Amino acid sequence: MSSSTQPIPVVGCGKIPAMGKSISQHLRPEYEVTHFILSYEAAEAELPHLLAGRNPQSQTPNEIGTNNYSRPPRAVVFGRGYDPHQVEELKKKFASVAKEPVAWVRGNPGDLPVGAVGPDYAQLIVADMKKVLNKWRDGGEKDEEILVY
Repeated sequence: MSSSTQPIPVVGCGKIPAMGKSISQHLRPEYEVTHFILSYEAAEAELPHLLAGRNPQSQTPNEIGTNNYSRPPRAVVFGRGYDPHQVEELKKKFASVAKEPVAWVRGNPGDLPVGAVGPDYAQLIVADMKKVLNKWRDGGEKDEEILVY
Protein backbone atom coordinates (compact mmCIF):
# COMPACT_ATOMS: atom_id res chain seq x y z
CA MET A 1 0.00 0.00 0.00
CA SER A 2 1.48 3.35 -0.94
CA SER A 3 1.65 6.14 1.60
CA SER A 4 -0.83 8.20 -0.45
CA THR A 5 -3.50 5.50 -0.27
CA GLN A 6 -6.01 5.92 2.52
CA PRO A 7 -7.01 2.86 4.53
CA ILE A 8 -10.42 1.37 3.77
CA PRO A 9 -12.90 2.36 6.51
CA VAL A 10 -14.44 -0.60 8.34
CA VAL A 11 -17.06 -1.05 11.06
CA GLY A 12 -16.12 -3.84 13.44
CA CYS A 13 -18.73 -5.82 15.37
CA GLY A 14 -17.60 -8.04 18.21
CA LYS A 15 -18.49 -9.15 21.70
CA ILE A 16 -15.10 -8.82 23.46
CA PRO A 17 -13.66 -5.29 23.65
CA ALA A 18 -10.05 -6.39 24.22
CA MET A 19 -10.19 -8.68 21.18
CA GLY A 20 -11.78 -5.92 19.10
CA LYS A 21 -9.02 -3.51 20.06
CA SER A 22 -6.29 -5.99 19.13
CA ILE A 23 -7.93 -6.93 15.83
CA SER A 24 -8.46 -3.24 14.98
CA GLN A 25 -4.75 -2.58 15.50
CA HIS A 26 -3.70 -5.58 13.39
CA LEU A 27 -5.97 -4.56 10.48
CA ARG A 28 -3.87 -1.43 9.96
CA PRO A 29 -2.53 0.02 7.72
CA GLU A 30 -4.79 -1.33 4.94
CA TYR A 31 -8.01 -1.09 6.94
CA GLU A 32 -9.19 1.41 9.55
CA VAL A 33 -11.79 0.35 12.08
CA THR A 34 -13.66 3.63 12.42
CA HIS A 35 -16.31 2.31 14.80
CA PHE A 36 -16.68 -0.80 16.93
CA ILE A 37 -20.09 -2.22 17.89
CA LEU A 38 -20.47 -4.55 20.88
CA SER A 39 -24.00 -5.98 20.49
CA TYR A 40 -26.64 -6.89 17.94
CA GLU A 41 -28.95 -4.21 19.37
CA ALA A 42 -26.26 -1.54 18.96
CA ALA A 43 -25.64 -2.75 15.39
CA GLU A 44 -29.35 -2.28 14.60
CA ALA A 45 -29.25 1.25 15.98
CA GLU A 46 -25.87 2.40 14.64
CA LEU A 47 -25.36 0.72 11.24
CA PRO A 48 -28.00 2.75 9.36
CA HIS A 49 -26.27 5.98 10.41
CA LEU A 50 -22.76 4.72 9.71
CA LEU A 51 -23.59 3.23 6.30
CA ALA A 52 -25.31 6.47 5.27
CA GLY A 53 -22.13 8.39 6.11
CA ARG A 54 -23.40 9.92 9.36
CA ASN A 55 -22.11 9.73 12.92
CA PRO A 56 -23.55 6.69 14.71
CA GLN A 57 -25.46 8.46 17.50
CA SER A 58 -24.02 5.83 19.81
CA GLN A 59 -25.36 5.56 23.33
CA THR A 60 -22.35 3.45 24.33
CA PRO A 61 -19.20 4.89 22.74
CA ASN A 62 -15.93 3.05 23.16
CA GLU A 63 -12.31 3.73 22.32
CA ILE A 64 -11.78 0.79 19.99
CA GLY A 65 -12.52 2.53 16.67
CA THR A 66 -10.84 5.69 15.44
CA ASN A 67 -14.16 7.60 15.39
CA ASN A 68 -13.14 8.99 12.01
CA TYR A 69 -16.50 9.36 10.31
CA SER A 70 -15.27 11.48 7.39
CA ARG A 71 -15.85 8.56 4.98
CA PRO A 72 -18.59 5.91 5.18
CA PRO A 73 -17.48 2.35 5.87
CA ARG A 74 -16.79 0.06 2.93
CA ALA A 75 -16.96 -3.10 5.05
CA VAL A 76 -18.80 -4.38 8.11
CA VAL A 77 -16.84 -7.16 9.80
CA PHE A 78 -18.44 -9.40 12.44
CA GLY A 79 -16.58 -11.53 14.92
CA ARG A 80 -17.30 -15.21 15.38
CA GLY A 81 -19.52 -14.46 18.37
CA TYR A 82 -22.26 -13.21 16.03
CA ASP A 83 -24.71 -15.80 14.75
CA PRO A 84 -24.71 -16.07 10.93
CA HIS A 85 -28.48 -15.40 10.93
CA GLN A 86 -27.93 -12.12 12.78
CA VAL A 87 -25.44 -11.01 10.12
CA GLU A 88 -27.85 -11.97 7.34
CA GLU A 89 -30.66 -10.05 9.03
CA LEU A 90 -28.56 -6.89 9.45
CA LYS A 91 -27.40 -7.06 5.82
CA LYS A 92 -31.01 -7.42 4.60
CA LYS A 93 -32.09 -4.44 6.69
CA PHE A 94 -29.23 -2.04 5.97
CA ALA A 95 -27.17 -2.94 2.87
CA SER A 96 -29.29 -0.63 0.71
CA VAL A 97 -28.50 2.36 2.96
CA ALA A 98 -24.90 2.59 1.72
CA LYS A 99 -24.12 4.73 -1.31
CA GLU A 100 -21.32 2.35 -2.42
CA PRO A 101 -21.07 -1.44 -2.22
CA VAL A 102 -20.10 -2.70 1.23
CA ALA A 103 -18.41 -5.99 2.11
CA TRP A 104 -20.35 -7.89 4.77
CA VAL A 105 -17.90 -10.26 6.42
CA ARG A 106 -18.50 -12.72 9.22
CA GLY A 107 -16.51 -15.33 11.03
CA ASN A 108 -17.42 -18.98 11.05
CA PRO A 109 -18.69 -19.79 14.56
CA GLY A 110 -17.51 -23.36 14.04
CA ASP A 111 -13.94 -22.09 14.02
CA LEU A 112 -14.03 -20.80 17.60
CA PRO A 113 -10.93 -21.89 19.51
CA VAL A 114 -11.24 -24.61 22.11
CA GLY A 115 -9.87 -23.65 25.52
CA ALA A 116 -7.81 -20.56 26.18
CA VAL A 117 -7.14 -18.13 23.36
CA GLY A 118 -3.41 -17.73 22.75
CA PRO A 119 -1.49 -14.49 22.23
CA ASP A 120 -1.41 -14.94 18.44
CA TYR A 121 -5.16 -15.46 18.08
CA ALA A 122 -5.96 -11.88 16.98
CA GLN A 123 -3.19 -11.98 14.37
CA LEU A 124 -4.51 -15.28 12.99
CA ILE A 125 -8.04 -13.89 12.77
CA VAL A 126 -6.82 -10.73 11.05
CA ALA A 127 -4.87 -12.74 8.48
CA ASP A 128 -8.11 -14.55 7.58
CA MET A 129 -10.10 -11.29 7.55
CA LYS A 130 -7.56 -9.59 5.30
CA LYS A 131 -7.61 -12.49 2.81
CA VAL A 132 -11.39 -12.13 2.46
CA LEU A 133 -11.35 -8.31 2.37
CA ASN A 134 -8.47 -8.18 -0.13
CA LYS A 135 -10.23 -10.66 -2.42
CA TRP A 136 -13.37 -8.50 -2.28
CA ARG A 137 -11.35 -5.32 -2.95
CA ASP A 138 -9.37 -6.89 -5.79
CA GLY A 139 -12.54 -8.40 -7.28
CA GLY A 140 -14.12 -5.00 -7.91
CA GLU A 141 -15.79 -4.31 -4.54
CA LYS A 142 -19.21 -5.72 -5.39
CA ASP A 143 -21.96 -6.02 -2.79
CA GLU A 144 -22.99 -9.65 -3.09
CA GLU A 145 -23.11 -12.54 -0.66
CA ILE A 146 -21.86 -12.41 2.89
CA LEU A 147 -18.18 -13.29 2.93
CA VAL A 148 -16.91 -15.79 5.50
CA TYR A 149 -13.43 -15.90 7.01
